[in-house]
Amino acid sequence: MVQAITSEVLPLKYRALANGFAFLGGAVGGLVGGLGAGGLTNSNPAGWRGIFWMQAAFHLASAAGLFIFYWPKRSAHLRMTFKQVLWAIDPIGSMLFIISATLLLLALDWAGGAYAWGDPHVAGPLGVGLGLLVLFGLYEWKGRFDGIVAHVFFKGSPNFALSCFAFAVEGWIFYSAVNSVTPQIVFNLGFEKNSWKISIRQLAYSVTSLVASIPITLYATRYKDLKWPLVLTFVLFLIVTILYGSITPAWDHAQIGFNVISGIGQSGPLTLLVALVQFTAPHAYLSTATGLAFSARAIGGAFGSAVLDAIVNGKLASTWASQVSAAAASAGLPASSMPALLVALTSGEGLDAVPGITAASLGAAADASHWAYAHAYRLAWWSIIPFVVVALVSVACLKGVKELMTERVEATVEKVDAQDEKVAV
Repeated sequence: MVQAITSEVLPLKYRALANGFAFLGGAVGGLVGGLGAGGLTNSNPAGWRGIFWMQAAFHLASAAGLFIFYWPKRSAHLRMTFKQVLWAIDPIGSMLFIISATLLLLALDWAGGAYAWGDPHVAGPLGVGLGLLVLFGLYEWKGRFDGIVAHVFFKGSPNFALSCFAFAVEGWIFYSAVNSVTPQIVFNLGFEKNSWKISIRQLAYSVTSLVASIPITLYATRYKDLKWPLVLTFVLFLIVTILYGSITPAWDHAQIGFNVISGIGQSGPLTLLVALVQFTAPHAYLSTATGLAFSARAIGGAFGSAVLDAIVNGKLASTWASQVSAAAASAGLPASSMPALLVALTSGEGLDAVPGITAASLGAAADASHWAYAHAYRLAWWSIIPFVVVALVSVACLKGVKELMTERVEATVEKVDAQDEKVAV
C-alpha cells in the first residue's frame, strides 16, 4: 500500500528509487527482527513466544500510525455505496482464490509427513483446490474484466505476467529456502549450535541485501534499465541454488559465502519487479497491481515452504534413522541403545544418558545425521532450480520501460479532470 501511494506522487522515473527505499525499510526491519528473534530464543527456550508479542506490538503501532496520520482525500466521484465497495473487492474471485489456496496448502502441508500422497487427506484437498484454482482463472478471464486479475494489466506488453511469475519464484526461494531452510542447514549440519549464533551468521545475507539494493536502485534509476539488473540477480539466485544443491557438512565457511551471494540476488527483485508491475498498471489500478504482485510473492513463499518441507521431511523419514543407527552400530553402540540415541539426537538432550554411548559412537552418529540432513536439503534446493531457470528466462524476456520513466506524475497535487488523465501502459 505504501509503495503504491509513493509511486503515485513521484515522477514515474523515480518508481524504482521509491521501491528501493521501501525495500531498505523492510531490510532493516528484517535485520533487527532476525537478531531479536535469535536473542530471545537463545536466552529462553520459550522465547519464541516473545517474538509474537513483539510482532503484535509492532503491528499495533503501525495500525495506530495509519489510523492517526493517514487521511486520504476522497473525490466526489470516488464515493461508493456498500454494494459498489463489495463488488470492487471481487468477492467471487477472492472467495475462489482463498479457498483454493487454503486447500492446496493444507494438502501440501499434510503431505510433508502427516499423511502419504495417496491418502484421502492429501488427495481430496489437492484435487478440490486445483479444481477451484481453474475456476478462479476462468472467472477472472470470462467473468469480469476488472477483478483481482484485471485484464488491463495484460495490454501493451507481457511485463505483468512475467514479473508476477518471477516474483512468485523469488518468494518461493526467499520464504521457503532462504528464510526457513537455510537456518535449518546451519543448525542440522552442525555449523552453529544456538539461535543467536545462527542469527549472527544470517547477517551475511541480510546486511548484503540491504547494501546491494542501493547501487542496484541507483543504476536502474540513472540508466532507466530495470531488466538487466534483474537478469543478473536471478543468475545469482541460480548460482546459489546450485551451490546449496551440492552442500556438504564440511562447507561451514563456504555457506557464509552462499549467504552473501544470496543477499545480492535478493536485492534486485524486491526493488525492481514491483516497479515493473506498476508500470503495467493504469493509475486507477496501481494499488491492485502492487497488491497482486506481493500476493504472488506470498503465495509462492507459502507453496514453496509446503513443498520444501514435504521434500525434506520425506527424505529424512526414509533415511535419517537407518543411517544414524548404522553409523552408531559400526562404532560399537549396542543395538538396544538405538531408540534412546535417536530420541536424544532429535531432542538435543540426554545424549550422555544413552546406555553404552562413547565418543566414537556419538561422533559417528552425529556425522551420519549431518550427511542425512545434507542430502535432504540438497534435494530440496535442486527442486527449486527449474523454477529459477524459468524465472530467469521470464525476466530476460521483459520489455524495457525506459520510455515510461519520465517526469510525469500520475497523482498530481493540482486537481485534474478524470477525462483528461492519460495512462501509460
